[in-house]
Amino acid sequence: MKNLSFTGKKLIVFDLDGTIVDLAVDWMSLKDLLVERYEELYQESCDFKSVSKCLEKMVEKQDESNIQNFFDIIRHYELKNIRDVKLIDETIFFINNKNLFGIENEMKFAILSLNTRDTIIRALEIADITDKIDYIVGREDVRKWKPDPEGLIMIKNHFKVKKEEIIYFGDMEKDLLTGENAGIEAYLIDDLINIVNKKKFDEK
Repeated sequence: MKNLSFTGKKLIVFDLDGTIVDLAVDWMSLKDLLVERYEELYQESCDFKSVSKCLEKMVEKQDESNIQNFFDIIRHYELKNIRDVKLIDETIFFINNKNLFGIENEMKFAILSLNTRDTIIRALEIADITDKIDYIVGREDVRKWKPDPEGLIMIKNHFKVKKEEIIYFGDMEKDLLTGENAGIEAYLIDDLINIVNKKKFDEK
């Protein structure tokens, strides 16, 4: 694997859940509910490997009204126990102390997440890093979801930077594949956590 380096980078993109925070969401119950709703709506089953799969089918059906209804259900489940969110301290330390890692003040931070915008915003508030994040792409902002590169490309275009000037951090293989599909360097958050912990250890 390529060595992680911030040299020449202008933008760091983070996933949210499992990367900056750990959300307290009953994903299995949410999936079960969405499967049930989908089957009621269309009288057909959905291969529900992920929340995005049924939504993708709804996009194909051009059923924007029910897509919005599904977003509302997802948002409700994500926010229900938002107070129980757990912070991933190393990532938050990195975001708050980028200069310690040789990163210039001009570096921008963005979020690309499958979580809804309200959830992202609330989680960033709890982590007290809202002012550090320059741009957010949540579930509602795209109609093709990870590992499709649409979200990453949207962020790249927003900042008008080159692909090689971006790094994306997530917690799943899907995130690595998203980066690969976008032609953007992507790493698991564990790689960044290791760098942060080494920096903290070296300073002791």
